Amino acid sequence: MENIGVFNLFLMENHTSCVGLLSRKPSFCVVCKKSISHKHRPKREWNVEGPLCSDCYINEMQRYYDSSVRQKCVICGIEKNVPDLWEPRWQWEMKGLLCKACFDKKEESFNKLKNFCSLCGTKLGIIRYNPKKHWSIEGQLCTNCWNSQKAKSR
Repeated sequence: MENIGVFNLFLMENHTSCVGLLSRKPSFCVVCKKSISHKHRPKREWNVEGPLCSDCYINEMQRYYDSSVRQKCVICGIEKNVPDLWEPRWQWEMKGLLCKACFDKKEESFNKLKNFCSLCGTKLGIIRYNPKKHWSIEGQLCTNCWNSQKAKSR
């Protein structure tokens, strides 16, 4: 019986200190600084630390969703829906998405560089020459232009 009394006394003493652990401290929204009763935890991708109120949570969610649905064209900067944008070809060595007009311009200039001589503009046949780096010429060359550039560099 003595042990039960000591145990009850122990619970009575510690019960008053436990009440502080179970009670909630007032929380404030990290964005708008309003007092909140229900905390919403932000997602990692949002780069927000701390609890959010319901309004700020919805705003952050909407902002993140809009950024994943709408993006800007890399060249002209026009903002469009992602399904309306085109992915650049791997040969172009670009990152990002392009609108249809910029994609067509880039495709046309790429085909011109690939199919025509960079210096004289004649259509390239089977034999093509890549210019040397120190010539500072972009694109490919025909036999005549290659020979003339080679003679100049000697």
